[in-house]
Amino acid sequence: MLLRSVFGKTIRDLRWPTFWVGLGMGAMTGYFAVLFPTYSKLFDLNAMLEKMGPAAKLLGAGADASSLVGFLHIELFSMILPALMVAFAAGMASGFTAGEESRGTIDVLLSYPVSRRRVVLEKAAAVLLGCIAAAAAVWVLALAGAAASSSPLPADRLAEALVMLVLLGLAFGAMALAISALSGNRSAAIGVAIGVMVVMYLIDALAAVVDGLNAIRPLSLFRYYMGNDPLRNGLNFADAGVLAAVIAVFLVAALVAFDRRDLAA
Repeated sequence: MLLRSVFGKTIRDLRWPTFWVGLGMGAMTGYFAVLFPTYSKLFDLNAMLEKMGPAAKLLGAGADASSLVGFLHIELFSMILPALMVAFAAGMASGFTAGEESRGTIDVLLSYPVSRRRVVLEKAAAVLLGCIAAAAAVWVLALAGAAASSSPLPADRLAEALVMLVLLGLAFGAMALAISALSGNRSAAIGVAIGVMVVMYLIDALAAVVDGLNAIRPLSLFRYYMGNDPLRNGLNFADAGVLAAVIAVFLVAALVAFDRRDLAA
């Protein structure tokens, strides 16, 4: 039965948060897609970006803002959607070990014939499924909005951009999971993951206008997330591989840390 597994119970517990996050992200993307023709008629978006000068690069401007693809890249995929996905993934992941400890339910969970490593792996799989479900909602509602406004939005390119979005969220989610497993402190896990995300975003964005930051730009996960602009150019497997490697490293760290640490009663 589904609820006899850690994975099944976690999915059940996360079904409503996942639904609302996916609906919110998807509705916002669909809304921008529906209103894009109105924006483009009222404003010359490319001219506005040109007037901003180098500051426009901080918005992720690199695509043609007069197209829906470029508009979504600047307005949502550069920062808003990544921030929401990272917060969602980190919030879920940090609660899976530290949250169980703070509620005093970790002893009950581990009293069942299930290893600590299996607990981490099945809960990590639930994070993966939750992020995929949220991204799927964005895909469906964005395409619906584009169809309603008769604006071109390639379904395959949108899917590839959302794959990168999921990988970015999972990378920071795995980071939060590792910190949670190591420290047992959920607040620290979320805070560090979100803080690192903000710093990495600023490094990647400012590197476009501050030459001195180019040397450390490869340390930012945002460099791999949208560096190739998958919404326009498609998935870059090398960039996706870097994000997948980061996920794997933090997941292994979480497995080792949770397996070895003395847990709070």
